[in-house]
Amino acid sequence: MTGFRPRPLAITAVVLAFLACASPRSEPSTASGAPAPASQPPSRLDATRLLGHVRTLAADSFAGRRAGTPGGAMARAYVRSAFEGTGIQPVGGSFEHPFSFTRRDSTQVQGANVVGLVRGTRHPGRYIVVTAHFDHVGGPAVNGDSIYNGADDNASGTAALIELARYFAAHPPGNSMLFVGFDAEESGLRGARAFVSNPPVPRDSIVMNVNMDMVSRSPAGELYAVGTYLYPVLKPYIEREMTTGRVKLLIGHEGPTATGSDNWTNASDHGPFNAQKIPFLYFGVEDHPGYHKPSDEFAEITPVFFANAVETVLDVVLDLDRNLEPVVAVRRQP
Repeated sequence: MTGFRPRPLAITAVVLAFLACASPRSEPSTASGAPAPASQPPSRLDATRLLGHVRTLAADSFAGRRAGTPGGAMARAYVRSAFEGTGIQPVGGSFEHPFSFTRRDSTQVQGANVVGLVRGTRHPGRYIVVTAHFDHVGGPAVNGDSIYNGADDNASGTAALIELARYFAAHPPGNSMLFVGFDAEESGLRGARAFVSNPPVPRDSIVMNVNMDMVSRSPAGELYAVGTYLYPVLKPYIEREMTTGRVKLLIGHEGPTATGSDNWTNASDHGPFNAQKIPFLYFGVEDHPGYHKPSDEFAEITPVFFANAVETVLDVVLDLDRNLEPVVAVRRQP
């Protein structure tokens, strides 16, 4: 999550047993989020693999994954390798799509987005773009800890992106899907801006964006969906998912009552899509004590909530893919 939009804290704790798949040296918090009801639909994604991606990307060896640093390049290479392993295809002959930008201190930074494709079986010429950023903030030491691990922000969204790509490679959608790991989100949405300004497919063929940024840490079991105020056509997809009970899915942080930093409409990589009038849904949790601090570590995520949150996003994307015509109609409006 980019640094210009601090958010209110979610502080309710619910202590539960968690998925027993972390290493003994660094186990996630037992505050695993609100339990799902017994009638919850079965899981389709590998929770162990989801956690493994977060554990790796949030390791000290990645040094915080700041764009333009060796740790940032390591993260990009990890996402590229993971994409290759999912079975999705590169776009334009390569998974990596370079761009550059200048920091406020005049430093030139070379970044690259990681882009993969699953071709649609019924409508290959229209695209749902699923996104998450893999970089993090860097920053000064806090209590002697100088590594900002960024487990929730946004190793979690990156892990979700990889496993959603794997799912759709094995279960081809009706509409084409682009899976994009964005670089330099924390530097001002630079990767998303570069993508939207020069997309690898015609911009008019992009129907919508589904963005994930901070989806693994909510002791209260709450996941927010943003985008239905500006694009009311998307509200039924969220309302249908609210009935499954996988997580407590909420609509908010947008519209006239959400002012200042409480308005998340352009707070992450969905912002550049919105600027081009491309409908979006953004999924994320409220801030927690680790937000943009070295304490955003793998040991603090809530694994049961995390797995259910990604399953929730999958449910919504499947619904969109099956019933995309209403969104296509809105996208075609002048």
